[in-house]
Amino acid sequence: MKKTTENFPQINPFDFSVSYVEIDANAPENVYDDHIHDECEIYINLSGDVSFSVEGTIYPIVPGGVIITRPSEYHHCIYHSNKFHKHFWILFNPSGNDKLFNIFFNRKLGRNNLLILPPDETEELFSVCRNLNHPDNDDAEKYYLFFKLIHLLNKASAVNVEKQYKKNTVTTAINYINSNLSQRLEIKEIAKICNVSINTLERQFKHSLNITPARYIKNKRLANAARLLSDGSNVTEAAHLSGFCDTSSFIEFFKKHYHITPLKYKYLHID
Repeated sequence: MKKTTENFPQINPFDFSVSYVEIDANAPENVYDDHIHDECEIYINLSGDVSFSVEGTIYPIVPGGVIITRPSEYHHCIYHSNKFHKHFWILFNPSGNDKLFNIFFNRKLGRNNLLILPPDETEELFSVCRNLNHPDNDDAEKYYLFFKLIHLLNKASAVNVEKQYKKNTVTTAINYINSNLSQRLEIKEIAKICNVSINTLERQFKHSLNITPARYIKNKRLANAARLLSDGSNVTEAAHLSGFCDTSSFIEFFKKHYHITPLKYKYLHID
């Protein structure tokens, strides 16, 4: 009798949460500004007139569309009307298990966030999410369904929106901002680079991202600083490399946005 042995990777304990959400654009629970958090996120659309911004990349969303983000990858949902928005929302902490979640980590920030499955597997995805959200599942059933969800996403196709959409004013501005984050950025100079007026730039930002260019710059700088702190940079380095000339002002901005000082954030997030 031939005996075969296979070693399986160790899985560190981790938590995850699953929510089914029905909401409209005016609900106070919505997060309109770009935000980051410490978990991986899976967003699965069921209905709604929305798109998603991840690190400045804008993804069109249709029912069955899946958005994935990893820790410190800043993002937000953009409402184009008040049509009812239904979706599943899954958060999990990947700490120590990164190799199990390659689709989240083996890509550049803001790239390959939108996943699409064939119709039959999309229906299976919805079924898994409904079962995951059932309150009577025991732990074994929950983890089985969670990894079944990950298995389905591993088979999904990433949508390359750069090939679908021509470069426009907003993408030109975002690319310039992202490439010059540590430098002095003025809205009038960005508008000039985009060959539009300041009013046009702000109007198109509001339409595409539901935020102003100034707010995008500030949020992008704060998110970049948070990543640098997590990677071990000190507070002064994180501030200056993210475009904050005054460290004291940066500390106040950071504390107001994340409700914690940069130094405490660093100690909580470095390995």
